[in-house]
Amino acid sequence: MSRGRKIGRVKLEEPSEAIRATYLLDWNTKTLALTPDQYPLLTTDSLFGADGPLDVEVGPGTGEYLCQLAAAHPERYYLGIEASRRSIYYAVNISAEMGLRNVRWLRANVKLLYPRFPEDTWERIYLHFPDPAHKPKDEKHIVFDGEFLDAAYRALRAGGEISVVSDKADFFMVMLARAEGDGRFVKTHAERYLGGFEPPVKSRFQRFWEGKGIEPRQFILGKPG
Repeated sequence: MSRGRKIGRVKLEEPSEAIRATYLLDWNTKTLALTPDQYPLLTTDSLFGADGPLDVEVGPGTGEYLCQLAAAHPERYYLGIEASRRSIYYAVNISAEMGLRNVRWLRANVKLLYPRFPEDTWERIYLHFPDPAHKPKDEKHIVFDGEFLDAAYRALRAGGEISVVSDKADFFMVMLARAEGDGRFVKTHAERYLGGFEPPVKSRFQRFWEGKGIEPRQFILGKPG
């Protein structure tokens, strides 16, 4: 859920202890900042006790998109990283209602998690509708920067991908220019960027802004094999 771009209040329903134990990781901010190695690397083994491909969504909001992927691909594993307690509780409850067993949710600031990104492991990273900088002080919260690309390049396996979607045209073009200036990645499509974004299930956020006539744009970066 984007900071400063609220689309209506999401009802806060705290999950039961049993549901939290199954789906939710809530890592301490101070510990992450000072001694991140107290937490495990974000791998399928550490999250699920299993072996298989892991896809990660940064900023999944209320989780509709990631839950749809998890339901459609039970052979794959999914992790959503979200800072908002309200949003992640909503996502956790959806996961429980759907009976999903291949998705986990981590409440944390993704910038503090970079030391816990593994090497050459993840299949895909989704950064959909990230927050733009509404004020100069918000610049430090921008996710898609050089540090993010460094961490993503390290975490992705050869052939892995980053999907970036935004409904803010100016912000999208800034991210696109940054991506095009990073020689480690290649775009997976011939077009400079893709118009529209049509997942089988759209998030509350996407539906809201498309209802106002704002069409998102997408680009996909690949890590060469």
